[in-house]
Amino acid sequence: MIQTMTSRTQKSLRGVHLSEAALLAAVILTCSSAWADTSMVDLTYAPSQSSMTSSVGMGVYGLKDVGPGFYINGSISGSPDSYYSGSCYYSCGSVTSTQQSADLFAIGATFPLVTSDMKVPIYKTLHSYVGLGYGSLSGYAQYSKSSYWYDYSSKDESGVNVNGGFIFGFDGFALNVGLNSLSKTVYFGIGINTDKK
Repeated sequence: MIQTMTSRTQKSLRGVHLSEAALLAAVILTCSSAWADTSMVDLTYAPSQSSMTSSVGMGVYGLKDVGPGFYINGSISGSPDSYYSGSCYYSCGSVTSTQQSADLFAIGATFPLVTSDMKVPIYKTLHSYVGLGYGSLSGYAQYSKSSYWYDYSSKDESGVNVNGGFIFGFDGFALNVGLNSLSKTVYFGIGINTDKK
């Protein structure tokens, strides 16, 4: 069995770049959210979909009653169960199944669709959001002669991620439904909103 750690090193470097981008965007958002009518912080979860592993994430959103606000969000995925760090060649047999995990980041704008003065039933406010960011997908493969998952560089991807969704605001909390284009996954979130007015 021949193994290599190259893929693991590359994934670690991508994580460092994502962290730097997230820190910069967080500073920008902190400065701009001071003018938002409401701030919302949420935790998100994307269940396993197609060949993507499940992921968890976090977002901070500046929500206004009039005009656009700003937001930042991101998510990370873990490796599959029974993952063996490194690649496997020859002795493992042929590839029988593949999966991907995603590290995603986005920054963009929020837009009011329904405000609290409209008095709609069930929820209090509704905002949409759309943004751009960066993401990287890590590939994994399972082989016919092994029960483990290994790094599989043929499924590694990186590039622009388009992010968007809807935030339903209630008294003291909010529900979030969003989509990431790079991973082609839907996620769900629940968060706390703070009315600044």
